[in-house]
Amino acid sequence: MHSPVQATTMVFDAKNPNIAVYVRRSTAEQEDEHQRDDITDWLDRHDLGMKDVELYVDRGSGADSSRADFRRLITDVDNKEVTDVVVWEISRIARKGLIAQEFFDSCENSGVTIHITNGSVREIRPDGTGRMVADIIASVAAEERRNLIRRTKSGQKRARKEGKWMGQVPAGFARVDGYLRVNLEPDYDAGETGYYDIVSALEDIDDGASYRSVAERTPNVTRQTLSTIYQEDERKQWYLGERADDDRIETALTPIK
Repeated sequence: MHSPVQATTMVFDAKNPNIAVYVRRSTAEQEDEHQRDDITDWLDRHDLGMKDVELYVDRGSGADSSRADFRRLITDVDNKEVTDVVVWEISRIARKGLIAQEFFDSCENSGVTIHITNGSVREIRPDGTGRMVADIIASVAAEERRNLIRRTKSGQKRARKEGKWMGQVPAGFARVDGYLRVNLEPDYDAGETGYYDIVSALEDIDDGASYRSVAERTPNVTRQTLSTIYQEDERKQWYLGERADDDRIETALTPIK
């Protein structure tokens, strides 16, 4: 068992610290306040504030090496415009080993120290201190991601076998306990569209009305959606033929047949 690498007391030039702070959240729904709060506490202990550092913020997967601010940070590190990088966890840098190694190597080559505010290793220094433990942590994060992907795919496969609907719900339908159902009582204020709204819209298009004019009088549906449904014969039959090759759609249509 490796013992945690203890951070030393650092003294920065407050006028020109050249410190980068990196924050990443995976999705639009995910919050990053806990990262920022932890990093702010770290800066406070070193007589610094967010105004004294360069902030790099991304929203995206840690497996994506093309994140805009991540690439900007590596460029600034390579150009020796940064002396220290502060991050909440190593997993915020990357959830793929090769991406983490790229970042670690750039910092090492440019003499940049990485400070981790939450983790068993608190510093990764250019002389290699903390690097071995950091490599292990990055590998564990990558394996956790692979396991999550496997579990997600397995869950999706199982749900599909059970007849559950995964993904975007088709216009005029609703998902109830995971299963698709025709939406006969749409909540228009919640952005829903009723099944018979789509049926009526497609019938109007059949009679020669334009997609745009029909969309304008159909609640919560776009011209593009109507065009897509109308031009895909199989999907069109969900509404005008009340039949489908997909058993999940066929089951959803059963109550109205």
